[in-house]
Amino acid sequence: MKRATLSDAFNGRTLLGEQALMSLLTLYEEPESRRQLWLAAHQRIKARERGAAQRAAGTDRFDTVSPRDLGIHSAVLTPDALDELPAYVERDFDFRLRAALTSVVERGSFVVLVGGSSTGKTRSLYEAIHDVAPNWFLVQPEQTEELLELRHDPPLRTIFWLDELQRYLGGHPPLSADCVRALTRKPNIVVGTLWPDHYDARLMGGQSDPADDVRRLLRSALVISVADDFTTAERERAHEKAEEDPRLRIALDTRDAGVTQVLAGGPALVLHWEQARPYAKAMINAVADAHRLGVQSPLREDLLVEAMAGYLSGNRRVQPPEQWLAEAVPYVTQKLHGEVSALDVSDGGKPHTFAGYTIADYLAQHLRRQRRAEPIPDEAWRALVTRTGHQADLRRIADSATARMRYVYAEQALVRLATELGDGAAALELARLLVRQDRFDRAIEVLHRRLATDPRDGAAAECLAGIEALRRRVDELRPAATGDPAARRRLAEILDDGGRRDALRIRADAGEAVAAEELVEELASHGCLRELRERADAGHAYAAEALADLHVAWGDEEELRARAELGDEAAERRLPKVHEAVSRSGGAASELATLRATAGADPEAAWQLCGLLFELRDLEGLHNELDAGTYGAADRLMALHTAGETMPIEQLMRLRAFGLTADGAPIDPPADFRKDPRWPS
Repeated sequence: MKRATLSDAFNGRTLLGEQALMSLLTLYEEPESRRQLWLAAHQRIKARERGAAQRAAGTDRFDTVSPRDLGIHSAVLTPDALDELPAYVERDFDFRLRAALTSVVERGSFVVLVGGSSTGKTRSLYEAIHDVAPNWFLVQPEQTEELLELRHDPPLRTIFWLDELQRYLGGHPPLSADCVRALTRKPNIVVGTLWPDHYDARLMGGQSDPADDVRRLLRSALVISVADDFTTAERERAHEKAEEDPRLRIALDTRDAGVTQVLAGGPALVLHWEQARPYAKAMINAVADAHRLGVQSPLREDLLVEAMAGYLSGNRRVQPPEQWLAEAVPYVTQKLHGEVSALDVSDGGKPHTFAGYTIADYLAQHLRRQRRAEPIPDEAWRALVTRTGHQADLRRIADSATARMRYVYAEQALVRLATELGDGAAALELARLLVRQDRFDRAIEVLHRRLATDPRDGAAAECLAGIEALRRRVDELRPAATGDPAARRRLAEILDDGGRRDALRIRADAGEAVAAEELVEELASHGCLRELRERADAGHAYAAEALADLHVAWGDEEELRARAELGDEAAERRLPKVHEAVSRSGGAASELATLRATAGADPEAAWQLCGLLFELRDLEGLHNELDAGTYGAADRLMALHTAGETMPIEQLMRLRAFGLTADGAPIDPPADFRKDPRWPS
């Protein structure tokens, strides 16, 4: 045996097997009577561990659980199909997967399969574990908390089945790297599945501590990529298996979807959605759009009825909600090939209860692409921000609303997070949103309430002090802003960025070179051409270079030439590059399509997409990305409006502060909104 095996046993981290124990007793020349005592103690410990695993899992062994209970999609049906599942086609990654699982005897195993909806991830895991460890116990947790509790005393020889791993990564608290490490140390097997966009977004997300831990967790896993369709070798094996299973023949003969998607009834789901009558289509669209905004929990009927109104028109909105559901529910839950349905009823983890509806994965992905830039109706926004009960879902709704400049809904979600759920980070975000709208009294009130709840919240105290100082600065500038457009712009800027550029400007004007460079970068990224020109004309070389770069990106040859003739060296140096930029814009369509295809999962691609649209001065394209919630779209859109001076300063200030209505129109707040506690309603 390895030293680590003995060390873990002698330090109480693992239990020796019976054969290893007998070898040690023989080595130590224990008499037979003593050996029987040792064996009896060993059996008592094993019985205790079996009981712990059974209590956690609710089942005895992995091979006693049906594939459906493990999340495997039902397959298309044919008259001569005898088995619940179609014949399994060996995948190219199966050897690597089984090798990772068989290593569990020595060091535990954490494996994540990453692939799109209905690509066979869960089926491959099921088949591999059925071969490797069919008689091990199963833990299939509903919530992350169940795993966090087990980490202190994990069972042995247990499969931790985390299908749709994003549910556990996005929990409160999220699944931690330490927890998985403790589970696999026994050793045990931890397996999960993820969509590529969920994997990429978490691996490349923000810099908060929870996100860092999630990245560490994902990097500790053996990640196996599952392609959307079969490889050539897999198709050859599928053709061989199709001789015994006609369902595979149907899948192989279908060209508009992958083999596994066809088997899971994907094309039938899409057709079912396309042919749905108004109430059924409204219900499906409402659930699909909620999923697009980040909602992962089941949606109740009362929420859906309220949301569905936004997808209906004319006299269909007049009929009572009971009639809406009577027509919609039978259709959306109708079982198609293999008993898949557009919407599934869910118990929310509580047996014998009805928690609401979730959308089929394949249909969710299809409608995410199909309705990518479709605005979410007002009724759907309001239903989600007022009736969603899960904190993680409400947090994602707030983020989605902010990304789309639907600040009225972001505010409502943040209010609930801060007041009902005690979310300190939401209180800070809400306060900053209120400051941007010049609603200092409400912002200060929010932070005072937060500090009354948690006096030790240092971030809230620091934010409060900063807002009070900012208010004094704003009050100093307010009288001058009445009749001076430049002062109005400066006031709007201070409200928008919390005074960052204003502070840099003061330091730059005092001669700080670093502050001057940072200021120019800020001005360029926000499209502040007017001030960039002023600083370039005043002899600031860094400003001249940034200004010239913007003109190159936009293909402004005349502007560059005019500045070069006036002695601007930066403009003169960049004149030859204008033709390159113009050539690039001519072939931008394919680049845009490539970036748009990956923007939802890759923040870097999203930022490049919005940057390219900014360079093309494509306002319509940026508005579409804004409605899609693409990262960076709001910033690039506002920068383009600012650079082009496409609207009066007052209108631009309102747009920057209050954002858009559900259908994309600028919000026009009442004149006395700062004193109106009902704003927004």
